[in-house]
Amino acid sequence: MPTGRNFGADSEAARSAPIFPGAKVTVNLIQEIGGRLVRTFILASASAAIVACLLVLHFPVDQMIAAAPRQGTVQITAGPEIETVSDTLAIIRWTTTDPGETPLHYGIVHYGTNATSLSQIASSPNRRNPSHPDMIFRVRVAGLKPQTTYYYTVESTGATAVNDGVSSSTRTFKTR
Repeated sequence: MPTGRNFGADSEAARSAPIFPGAKVTVNLIQEIGGRLVRTFILASASAAIVACLLVLHFPVDQMIAAAPRQGTVQITAGPEIETVSDTLAIIRWTTTDPGETPLHYGIVHYGTNATSLSQIASSPNRRNPSHPDMIFRVRVAGLKPQTTYYYTVESTGATAVNDGVSSSTRTFKTR
């Protein structure tokens, strides 16, 4: 064992001393290698993030969302109908044949107090269950006035904002 050298845990000699007798790898070398590995990891991660961003920018979102083929013309098979209504809220429900395309669809309700001017819109995201032959939409319409008659129509779109090609006739409901 060398004499005259301080090998305390905090000494410079301890940090550069061989790990075991005859070894040429020192703590400083290990720190240098570790630093290189961290820099390499950071560089690789940044490169992967840049490539991912470029891919997202290059390909339109509708091509990146997994799409199922549409089975045919989408049709409303039930409703639309009022599921519940209060003085300031209504939930409108309807069922369509499977719209296919994206798993996420939006139910959209156009409504207003004038049947010829349905200028207000409420929408709600709905997930398509690929194992079911149809899809149920539910949309919450809030901020309504009590004791008021409202007119509405419904439609739906996929996650890419492409209309499913179905809309209802104009219906009515009255808040309490």
